[in-house]
Amino acid sequence: MRLILCAAILLSTSARAELLSYEETPSIAKATVRIDGKDYLFDTKLLRTKTPAPGGALLVDLAQSDDLSATAASRGMTVATIDLRRLPAAARAPALRDLLPRLRQTTGAKRVLARGAGEAGAALLDAGALFDGVLIHRAEPFAAPIDPRGPKVIETFGSEAYWRPGLAAIGAEAAEGANRRRFFIAGTAQSGEANCARPINPRAAAPALRALLAVLDDWTKGTKPPASRAPRVNETGLVSAKAIVWPKVPGLPAPPADPRPVPAIDVDGNETAGLRLPDQALPIGTFTGFATQKDKNGPPCLAGSAIPFASNRADREKTGDPRLSLGERYGSRTYFVGTMRVVADKLVKERLLLKEDADAYVAAAKQAPF
Repeated sequence: MRLILCAAILLSTSARAELLSYEETPSIAKATVRIDGKDYLFDTKLLRTKTPAPGGALLVDLAQSDDLSATAASRGMTVATIDLRRLPAAARAPALRDLLPRLRQTTGAKRVLARGAGEAGAALLDAGALFDGVLIHRAEPFAAPIDPRGPKVIETFGSEAYWRPGLAAIGAEAAEGANRRRFFIAGTAQSGEANCARPINPRAAAPALRALLAVLDDWTKGTKPPASRAPRVNETGLVSAKAIVWPKVPGLPAPPADPRPVPAIDVDGNETAGLRLPDQALPIGTFTGFATQKDKNGPPCLAGSAIPFASNRADREKTGDPRLSLGERYGSRTYFVGTMRVVADKLVKERLLLKEDADAYVAAAKQAPF
């Protein structure tokens, strides 16, 4: 075990951070930071790959999730999961600026990538010069400009970014930029269920994030990434929420009725713009970015909804569901599985889905409720 003491003072706009100590073992690093006279201890979990990539790479993960760890390890990266939640938001970027050189030194990394969401994502951009590339999941779809001299940035967002309660008025969108790609992962929503009526949208963005981590890794090594897949204001793919005609589906919650721009939908109520993962391109139900708030006096519901298709025509007619049943739209399980293979393999070829995730979608299709 090794103890490194330092007294490097780092300034941010509203907080002063001083790294007091850094202590590391093979699996964890502990750091103490003094913020405006108060000391904070935070941990960094280290996952070291057995087969490091040539030149070495480090993934700094602020998302507190292991959904990208296996992908990073398979590409020879060391993963450093850092919990900065105890630190004031304004002090997170300064803390990263002092911590990252030490992690880079001890892991031997030549390139450093990072992943974060929300305030953690903002800290990554604030500390941008430390990183070669960052993967950020945003809570809103209309992003501010980024420094063209900064790291390569891949931004993702789901349906709830457009439909969340209290969405502010939309301003001008930032230019794309040579170092930025943006992906709207259609039909996905955050998984929080607090104060939300069921059924909750279970579709996850993780398969897209794994593929985009690989894209970011390749991009920092010189391979051009795929083009962005995100609808833009005044272009096809976004329409006024007031102009959308929803199918009269039993159980579909009422969407916000303000004139916010939102993704266009098809006759089933599924979004048609952005990156459509296989289970969105070949759906077994309607997946939205909004749900019903159970307690009107409680916190806002931030999840999405899922309304399954009926199995056959007779079942859907019993409930007055206008959407085609699974049997009517796909005919047979064999056709459904075969088409899922085609859709998934196309995304693999486009580098927007990993082969193992394509296989997982096909395996799931074999269990579809026909």
